[in-house]
Order: sequence, then structure tokens, then C-alpha cells
Amino acid sequence: MTTRIDIFYASHDGHTLKIARFIEKILTGAFDGKVTLHSAKSPDLEAERIGQDSFTVVIAPIRYGYPLREAEAFLRANKTRIAPERLAMLLVCLTARKPNRQSVETNGYLRKWLARHGLTPKIAASIAGKLDYPRYRPFDRFMIRLIMRMSRGPTDPTTQIEYTDWAQVEALSQEIARLAQGELTPA
Repeated sequence: MTTRIDIFYASHDGHTLKIARFIEKILTGAFDGKVTLHSAKSPDLEAERIGQDSFTVVIAPIRYGYPLREAEAFLRANKTRIAPERLAMLLVCLTARKPNRQSVETNGYLRKWLARHGLTPKIAASIAGKLDYPRYRPFDRFMIRLIMRMSRGPTDPTTQIEYTDWAQVEALSQEIARLAQGELTPA
């Protein structure tokens, strides 16, 4: 049995942090050990303790086709410390707004993220994010509208839509809690 769950997040506009806090809340209620939320940018956990006696969750948003730099740097620095059977990698992106784009098999961004780091986590999923054009800087708004036009998404610059399926996030959190407690057998 794992004694703790460490959640490492990267967030640009705050929505991934909102998702990470929701996961932390669910895990705190469902897991018998300690659950701690850490920034991937400057984790407050000593490097040698990352992955030791813990289940690790890494959650990052996609920004122009790539997870945020701090999540990438965190994985490069720590991937050898984390056992794949005690790792969950969650990618927040707008392509996951389509139900058939939430798994490794169906989400190219998620598949590339795992391949780039040579990781095969026990849990890997893509979670739909939030589209908030009014909050974006002009360049970001332009680029995201271009991407949304290509993927047949909303392009109205006043659009604000939270696509996150909170039931999916809760189910993933429950699965992480069961895995961390040793209730699921390794694949």
C-alpha cells in the first residue's frame, strides 16, 4: 500500500489548477494516506522523496501543442524516480471536449507526451479544459481561434465554455485512490 499521493500540476490560466484541486479533494476523501498538491514549477517536496512510497499524479495543460514547460521539466528531472505502476498522467486540452479524444489511443497530444518521456503510466487520460476567449491576450485569442476553426470548435471571441467533465475527473480520482491503496491489480 502507498502511504501518500503527490499531485504535481502546471497551470497557465488557472483551470488546470482548479482540476488539480478537485482531484485533491476527491482523493483526500477516498484515500487512507496523505494527499498533497505541489506545483511542478517548484515542487515543495525534496527531489529524492518524489516517487518514494507514493503514487504520483502529473497534470498539465496543452499550450500550442505541448504541455507546459514546467511539467515537461518536472518529468525529465524525475521520471526515473517514479514507478510507472504508481503514476497517473493527466493532460488538459480542448480536443478532449470530444468524448472520443480522451484516451491514449484517441488523443494524439497525450500519446506524444507519453512517448516523448518514454513513460507507460498506470493511468493516462486527457481531460477537457476551458475555452475563455475574453481572458486571453490578443495573440493567444487569435491562435486559439485558428486552432478551434481547424477542429470545428467555437470561434466567437466572446465565447466562455468550461468543457471539463467533472464526473470523468471524479472517476479518474477514484481509480487513482483504488490503485494507490493496492485495490487494483497491475496490468
